[in-house]
Amino acid sequence: MEININSLVSIERVLKEAEAVFRTVDEIGKVIILENNEPAYILLKYEGNDKMPVNLSADRTTYTLQEAMKIVLSEAKNRTLHASELADIIYDKKLYVQKNGEKAKYNQIRARCGHYPEIFEALPGNYIRLK
Repeated sequence: MEININSLVSIERVLKEAEAVFRTVDEIGKVIILENNEPAYILLKYEGNDKMPVNLSADRTTYTLQEAMKIVLSEAKNRTLHASELADIIYDKKLYVQKNGEKAKYNQIRARCGHYPEIFEALPGNYIRLK
């Protein structure tokens, strides 16, 4: 990485001379903010690139799989759904998404029932019921 000496700025300067620091960002494109003579932050100028990837799932998932299962099953008729239908609903509502961005598989949902027998009951035919 090539570093322009003019892009090195102390955090004290940022706090005292913010306008000058932003002018430097406009001229060079970035500044490296130093704290205790060590790089601490990088301030970049946004270039408005439409090709820049945007991760809309920054908050990823707010529920564990078993929490998502409880939410969906509590709204289902007889508190019972087929494991694959349960997986589809959880994914469609974005209650739980695997780290790779895919939906939970029906066998993963079935396995959770075994880990939480006090909450779920696995019925014949891959149906899952909330107790």
